Amino acid sequence: MARTDALIPRVALGVALGAALLLIAPAQAQISIKPEALTHYSYCVSAAKDRSSVFLLDRGTMYRCGDDIAVSYFNYLGRQKAPEKRVVLAEGVFVYRMIAGVGKCWNKIEDAYGNPTSTYGCDIYIEL
Repeated sequence: MARTDALIPRVALGVALGAALLLIAPAQAQISIKPEALTHYSYCVSAAKDRSSVFLLDRGTMYRCGDDIAVSYFNYLGRQKAPEKRVVLAEGVFVYRMIAGVGKCWNKIEDAYGNPTSTYGCDIYIEL
């Protein structure tokens, strides 16, 4: 009996440590692996590389695509019911659609002076 009683505190300690590690571990991005999602992602990164729209940041790399590729990706995210938010910045008014865990696509709907416009882009972040 004494041997089993000695194991109980060790098991409880192991479970507590395991739970603590799970709470501390960073969450991983939930990136969609649907073929059409990967296609849009790949086209955007390739276009950014082709047009020298790759930015080295402190903690990773940002790829920015625009034009038809960004319009297509933005609309795809809308069909997939991606989270969307309207943001007012000094540069104008934007509608952001989030790319799960890696970035966003945006549509600039007003310029800094309140004039209607329609400019599309996507920003994909890859952390180091």
